[in-house]
Amino acid sequence: MKNVKLDIEKFENIPNFQKAVTFFGSARLKEDNIYYKKAKELAQKCAENDFCVISGGGGGIMKAANEGAFKNKNNKIPIQSVGFNIFLPFEQKLNDFIEYNITFKSLAIRKMALIQKSLAFVIFPGGFGTLDELCEIITLKQLGFKKDVPIILFGKDFWQSFDEFVRNSLLECNLITKGDELKYKITDDLDFIIQTLKEQL
Repeated sequence: MKNVKLDIEKFENIPNFQKAVTFFGSARLKEDNIYYKKAKELAQKCAENDFCVISGGGGGIMKAANEGAFKNKNNKIPIQSVGFNIFLPFEQKLNDFIEYNITFKSLAIRKMALIQKSLAFVIFPGGFGTLDELCEIITLKQLGFKKDVPIILFGKDFWQSFDEFVRNSLLECNLITKGDELKYKITDDLDFIIQTLKEQL
């Protein structure tokens, strides 16, 4: 309980970031992976267009996002590369491209920070953790708590089967409402993502 209380205090003291976009995705993807390269390129474009990039602070897609923003920072925004890291012994290490960092011990409070401090979400391929974050964001949008936030899934080949499951299983069985399958967009087009962010933020 002590760690949770400390993490809540950390969360309450996080500043509001200008036009913040959270990147989610696997920590396991290496620098030569196409999704790593695309995440870094998208974060660069975000920085150039005055968005603040938030990640989980670790490696893989998180590192790519912070690196792209950090190396292309403009002076219009005081903080442009943010990491909300998690303390995992022998696993997650904070990457080197962060201007503002908080390391949490509670996964729940850390996830809350990643979601509540952002106005838009880009989800790259990832494992169970990424799917957990994606489904929570969609649920918040479904329930109206994050009604108008853009949720963009990058990688058509990767996300196609997820989209088919949503449409052919969840929707077909009336487990979600018609229209819930439209609460996210899937694309391979970085310029489309930037344009979407500009239009909605």
